[in-house]
Amino acid sequence: MQYAVIENGVVVNVIWLDPRNAADFPDAVPVGEVAAGIGDGYADGAFWRDGARLLTPLEAVQATIAELDAAVLELEYQNVLLTLGIE
Repeated sequence: MQYAVIENGVVVNVIWLDPRNAADFPDAVPVGEVAAGIGDGYADGAFWRDGARLLTPLEAVQATIAELDAAVLELEYQNVLLTLGIE
């Protein structure tokens, strides 16, 4: 399993580690499905890059779907207004 070695809230290394040996590396946290790398931040149990939380692939897809749903809703609303002749 991939782990990030954290020093002062920053990823300084990414290592492969058997979870049974995780206690040997107290500054290492599991990366999971997040694409964290050296230089990324780690705070509040999440990895950060350029001020944005790094998402898992599933979280990224869910965020995209939510944005598309909002855009479709806005377009439908604008279409109703045009149909009614309201500007």
